[in-house]
Amino acid sequence: MNSTKSWDIIKKSRLMKFLVLILLICFTTNGFTQTVQNLITKANELSEDKKFDEALVLYNKAVKLDTTHYQAYVRRGFLFNNMDEMQKSYDDYSKAISIQPDSALAYHYRAILLFRMAYSDEAIYDNTKALEFADNDSLRLMCFVNRGNAKQQKRDFQGAFEDFSRAYLLDTSNIGTLNNMATSMDELGRRDEAIRYFKQIIASDSSFIGAYVNLGFQYNKIGKYKEALDYFNKALTIENDESFSLNNRGLTKYYLKDYTGALKDINKSISIYAGNAYAYKNRALVYLAQDKKDMACLDLQKAVEYEFTKVYGEEVNELQKKFCN
Repeated sequence: MNSTKSWDIIKKSRLMKFLVLILLICFTTNGFTQTVQNLITKANELSEDKKFDEALVLYNKAVKLDTTHYQAYVRRGFLFNNMDEMQKSYDDYSKAISIQPDSALAYHYRAILLFRMAYSDEAIYDNTKALEFADNDSLRLMCFVNRGNAKQQKRDFQGAFEDFSRAYLLDTSNIGTLNNMATSMDELGRRDEAIRYFKQIIASDSSFIGAYVNLGFQYNKIGKYKEALDYFNKALTIENDESFSLNNRGLTKYYLKDYTGALKDINKSISIYAGNAYAYKNRALVYLAQDKKDMACLDLQKAVEYEFTKVYGEEVNELQKKFCN
């Protein structure tokens, strides 16, 4: 046999083996990637069905197969958040960010978690990073809203209003954002602007109960109790057993000296939602007006137990000092 031909045959044989090896590697890699993605897809479905334990098993398998899979950490972090496993959720989001440092979504999710844990400054930072990398208006809107919420949490209401306004510019049909703008104005003492925004919400969506409740609350603050009563009545025609509307209407009736009507509304509110500290404070005011001091003091203590002071300020403590010593 010709030696040249023999060498060509050997070279072709080696080339074929090399090509086969490359194909095997490609098929194995593709199959491996597909397996991890299939696990994540199935886990996502289980998570949406609230089958958290089953979903966690699959996410764990995906992470074990590929320790650098960004999506696996993001999705498992989201699951841990739903399971109230705060530290594990934080760790997974942080791992995802270390894998993909320009990930708007991982920063966005971690910011939500940090807000939930009341780490306001850290949540603001993560939302700012998410905005830096966000590539669509839908995500930008959520980041502005979430950063505004974090600013409200640390009582920076002007900063919150600015973020809510930016979100509103991205979607002027979003009444939730408009509602946030109005509440910021209220906290800043700019009541006329708050009222204007709440009325704008009703003009856009007359079924949005929150705007009626907030308007009633605003009119209570400025002493226009009959106007307040009208708005609470409208809220309760939309949802007749909404506990906050009932409680606030009860307070309005107290201001109008209709103590029987006030107690009826507040008692019904408490029967629906027994954990509302503000309702116990309001009922205590009615009892004090009726000279039922012992019953008032019991309700003021209930308000303390449900953390009235932490949320609303010192009013209950001052009432206790005045009437319950």
